[in-house]
Amino acid sequence: MKASKSISTHDEFETAVVAELHHLRSSEKLLQRLYPRLKTLPRLRNRFLQQLAEMQLRAQRLDAVLNPIGALQTALPAAPAINSPAA
Repeated sequence: MKASKSISTHDEFETAVVAELHHLRSSEKLLQRLYPRLKTLPRLRNRFLQQLAEMQLRAQRLDAVLNPIGALQTALPAAPAINSPAA
């Protein structure tokens, strides 16, 4: 029973990852179509930037799911240097 549940969970995870990758690819194609038109249609700039920000956020979330340790390392600020007085 546990093996079946584990396989099902794994399949659901893979399905979610593939769906997210598909969404990111669709967003990329939209951005590629919009980009050349930005010079002639400046009103598209806000839509382009909004779509780009959404895509970047989704990509970061997906990266964090696929590489949680790497995501934690980049999210944590560097430890401040300790300045000890000379003895």
